[in-house]
Amino acid sequence: MGVGLALIAFVGGAAVSLGTSWVLVTRVERLGEWLGLSEALLGLLAALAADQANIAAAVTALAHQQRAVGAGVVIGSNIFNLAALLGLGAVVAGRIVLHRKVVALSGAVALWVSVVCLITVMGIVDSAAGLVLVMAVLVPYAVLLGVRRAERRRLPLPRHWAA
Repeated sequence: MGVGLALIAFVGGAAVSLGTSWVLVTRVERLGEWLGLSEALLGLLAALAADQANIAAAVTALAHQQRAVGAGVVIGSNIFNLAALLGLGAVVAGRIVLHRKVVALSGAVALWVSVVCLITVMGIVDSAAGLVLVMAVLVPYAVLLGVRRAERRRLPLPRHWAA
C-alpha cells in the first residue's frame, strides 16, 4: 500500500471513529436523560462501549496464554487513556474541574482494578479469583454511580460521600 493510500485510509478511519463516537455520546446522553442516570454512570457506560476493542484484545491475548501482550494492552491503554483523554479534554475545555470525592472514589476503584488485573496477568491469582475481586468492587461502584443524589443521601454512607 502506498503512502498516499495509507494516509487516505488513516484519515477515513479517523473520520469514521469520530463520527461513531459522536453517535455513541449523543445516544448515551439521551438514554441517560430518559432513564434518569447520573453523568458518572453514563461516563462508565460510554467508556465500556469505547474500550471494547481493548477489552477484546486483552481477553484474546490472555486466552492464548500471551500474558505479556494482555498486560501491555491493559496497562498501556489505561495510561494512554488517562493522558490523552484528560490532557486533550483539558486542552479543549480550557481546564477540567473534578471534586476531590470524584477523584478519590474513582481513583480508588481504578487502582483496585489495575492491581487485580496486574496480579492476575502475573499469575499470582487465577483468572476466576481476579474476576471475583474486580467485580466485588466494580459492581457496587456502578450501583453507587446509578443512584440519584436524593436517594444517595439516604444510604448509609459517610456524610461527605452522599452529597
